[in-house]
Amino acid sequence: MTTTTTPPTATATNTATMTTNNGTTKKLINLTSSANHASILFATDEWFATAENLLNPTPPTFIPDLFCEQGKVMDGWETRRRRAAGHDWCVIKLSCSGLDYDEGSGVGGACMISYVELDTAYFTGNQAPRVSIEAMKVTRTTNENNGGDDQEEEEHDNEDYLYNWMPGASTRLARGGGKGIRGTGQSPTTIKRALEACQAVARKTIPQKNKGDWTTILPMTPLQPGYEESRYHTFEIGEEVKSQIEELGGVTHLRLNYYPDGGVARLKVYGQPCHPVERNYRKVVDTDSSNTQSNVPTIHPHSHSSSSNPPPSANPHPYPELSSSLHGGIGLACSNKHYGIPANLLKPHPGKDMGDGWETARHPHRPAIVSKDPVTGLQDTPLMDWSVIKLGFGGAKLEEGVSRIIVDTRHFKGNFPESVTVDGCCVDPEEVSDEAVFTSAGEEKNDDSKQHEQKRKSVEWFPLLKRTALTADAEHEFLRDYGHIANGRQDVTHVRISITPDGGLSRVRIYGSPAVEAIENVPRSHL
Repeated sequence: MTTTTTPPTATATNTATMTTNNGTTKKLINLTSSANHASILFATDEWFATAENLLNPTPPTFIPDLFCEQGKVMDGWETRRRRAAGHDWCVIKLSCSGLDYDEGSGVGGACMISYVELDTAYFTGNQAPRVSIEAMKVTRTTNENNGGDDQEEEEHDNEDYLYNWMPGASTRLARGGGKGIRGTGQSPTTIKRALEACQAVARKTIPQKNKGDWTTILPMTPLQPGYEESRYHTFEIGEEVKSQIEELGGVTHLRLNYYPDGGVARLKVYGQPCHPVERNYRKVVDTDSSNTQSNVPTIHPHSHSSSSNPPPSANPHPYPELSSSLHGGIGLACSNKHYGIPANLLKPHPGKDMGDGWETARHPHRPAIVSKDPVTGLQDTPLMDWSVIKLGFGGAKLEEGVSRIIVDTRHFKGNFPESVTVDGCCVDPEEVSDEAVFTSAGEEKNDDSKQHEQKRKSVEWFPLLKRTALTADAEHEFLRDYGHIANGRQDVTHVRISITPDGGLSRVRIYGSPAVEAIENVPRSHL
């Protein structure tokens, strides 16, 4: 395991890039970020500061004169000075668990881990002197079923089990998404029950481990005080540990141990979701659009969502979400990012507010009076904004292409775009750079000069979704099998989202057959 004391190259979107020993670069996900829906299931003690602070995606803060009844307010997880036997620990559900079910096994989506960062910022005399981290894949075996409602009910049970295996986790999650209570600690009896639950899931996952030990990904390691020059502790996971995680099929939960007590400001564990072989994908049977059930796209207002009426993105789909940041999707560029960036469109979970999307400024040259085309019913205007997304998994495969597009205007009620258009292109990354792709996107829309003609020839955009009206605060689902998507069998590496005339989108989800071979256990939905 390689140790460094400098922070990794991370971004505000809870992803990071990592340069390997051979010089290649990998894009990784912060699996312990609350922004990616990681959560605390259990903590032995939260006297000075609660454990969910570890998962906060924003940098830690420090207010010198801020105190509470328990003492100094710290931005991290800090336990009291231990006087009883034992040590402090907490359990974390990783952000990619719960994203997928491996058919027939009842296993929530699991993750591979590449490196760990511990930040002791501002814990200068009260940091945990030593820590270790263990990992486990929580599993639950399902019974044979005949499909239908019974199967759906079992799948929901499996998702619940990623939380319910830990005593008290449901109560904690119901309290504001997993928040602890400052000034509290668990009783010896409760800690014993939690430890027995950890041992039980380990014995179920690895029956040969009679003691119920979890896999150690970071052995007991000393931490330095949280001064600027010593606060960051970064550990690259070794090949032997990675092999152990692979044998488990990835991991879904971590246990962070303090020896014996103290505080840490942030924990960031970077990795990727595990993925099964492509042969496990169900194939969609192509249908003639003239014989489809509906040529009208599905519009699902979020105000109508409930457990019995979820939005389309919560429903299973045979192919993975290629645009998701979990699968390597990247927001490359856009014409305007006044209120939000394209990378937000690719987050796996629903948007939390308008700031968690891509929103452009109002066009300063918009007409004094808006007019509509009498034929299309859409605004008669050349004004538009665009963003370019690079698909993960190498994009959509030739002859299988893009099968589903979801455009989500969640939270955008007075500032959603009037309409949206989606185009695609396919380029060889060895010959055409991402910069050339997004440069061509803007030029094709706005520049007819001949000096860029050759560049445009190397990047040929073709329509996937014709200009279509949008509504406020809703998911809009477009399906190839219903004739909504043009060129649905084309191979696609990048997509261009064009909004008319301006406004904001929460998420754009592009589903299709992945071009990359031998991928493993791809989530079929963002939930």
